[in-house]
Amino acid sequence: PRDLVESLLFGHERGAFTGAVHKQYGAFGDAEQGTLFLDEIGELPLDAQPKLLRALDGYAIKRVGERGAGERADVRVIAATHKSLASDVAESRFRRDLYHRLEAFVIEIPPLRERPGDIAAIARRLLFLHADELGERSLTPGALARLSAHDWPGNVRELRNVLLRTTEVAEDPRLITEACISSVLRTKTPSGPPPEITKDYAGSLLKKARGNVAAAARAAGLPRTSFRKLVGR
Repeated sequence: PRDLVESLLFGHERGAFTGAVHKQYGAFGDAEQGTLFLDEIGELPLDAQPKLLRALDGYAIKRVGERGAGERADVRVIAATHKSLASDVAESRFRRDLYHRLEAFVIEIPPLRERPGDIAAIARRLLFLHADELGERSLTPGALARLSAHDWPGNVRELRNVLLRTTEVAEDPRLITEACISSVLRTKTPSGPPPEITKDYAGSLLKKARGNVAAAARAAGLPRTSFRKLVGR
């Protein structure tokens, strides 16, 4: 709701609305002389956008219910969205003037499916960030191959959740294997082996599984037929 959004961004006076029992300065006030990150800016209600535009243009910011002149904010704003704001502007779902104000400097980050080479580094970083919660864990080459083969419609959030959920299925709490990833993803495995899974590595999985092709294929995250072709059986 507009009043709630304005209160969160710009603050409110005591008694400005039901439940406003204390004066609050809002995100712009808290970020004074710092950086304010506005995630999913494309979801900002249309009727709340003019006040944000005025704040970005350097006008004084007034808290909800404030009767004074307000104050200007010294804040650097970074906004992010998964949507096409240009399309929303064309369909009158986002203000054109606010869109042009926000696009002063644009960084476009391609989805994970377009940069599989980054997945390993991102996955290791996520495990490092969650080490206090999960303990020290490492990814096998096969697990990295399975991660790289997925198209990640949920991008980094989905990758993080998959890694966190592997704790529920891992036999070794220190190791994340292909089987862990496949079990969590619960999606159809790609028809061919990812390039990181070599014949030698597949052979080592088969040896570990004591010749059980089905078990080795599950560990590799591959269909049995693809695994057989890989090991020459």
